[in-house]
Amino acid sequence: MERGRYALRIAYHGAAFRGFQRQPGLPTVQEALESALSGLGIRARLEVAARTDAGVHALCQVVTFRSPRALDPEELRTEVNRRTPPELMCLEAWRAPAGFHARATALSRRYVYLVGVPPPDPVAAFAWTLPDERAFPGVRRDGLDAGAMRQALASALGEHDFTGFARPGEQRDPVRTLLRAEVLECSWAPLYAVVLEGRGFLRAMARNLVGTAVTVGLDLASPSRISAILAARERYRGVRAPGWGLTLAAVNYPPGSGGSRAPPD
Repeated sequence: MERGRYALRIAYHGAAFRGFQRQPGLPTVQEALESALSGLGIRARLEVAARTDAGVHALCQVVTFRSPRALDPEELRTEVNRRTPPELMCLEAWRAPAGFHARATALSRRYVYLVGVPPPDPVAAFAWTLPDERAFPGVRRDGLDAGAMRQALASALGEHDFTGFARPGEQRDPVRTLLRAEVLECSWAPLYAVVLEGRGFLRAMARNLVGTAVTVGLDLASPSRISAILAARERYRGVRAPGWGLTLAAVNYPPGSGGSRAPPD
């Protein structure tokens, strides 16, 4: 075996962490993983496919790092799991090609947001429960108009300047490409899944899109609301969906790039 680059596919329950990115004095996914690697004698700075916010979950997060020594992937997976909290699991580890980078090599990220009226246990821990008095004071409507939500989200497909859906202070290029925006209805519960897939997301972009779509679904705004926000390019002033309903479901990579172990599209 040669020393070089390695990749981890991980899953985590976002309620246990204040997001992915390291923050002084706070529990984060990055801190937990880097601490586990340090316990193995590896001081590595992680590269991550998507920086999830506080409370956001992951079924398929991918990280890469460089090791100064050779590692056995299966032993690496086992040892990382021994050293991380139970809310975080390394699903797979593998030796990555020299050019493989968790973020830069990714073709797209897919998020799934669950919202219910109300969702059943234990799904409720991973879904936004309606009615929500804090987000929508006085609104007691049961159910969402999924058709209106689909119509609203359709206007976000393609390449746009998403400044109006970004967190204040966002410094990255606001032009993003949304490849997929669907609203799926569950047949066994009053539960909806908003599926968003794009090449890259600004901070809070997914949650703000969902918040606007739900506002439309409650008949509190027109389906043209998303297109109006995109056109205005002003600071987002709508409802931001809470983090616990959002899950990073998949990160897709080019075939043969080394990331094929992630769930396929």
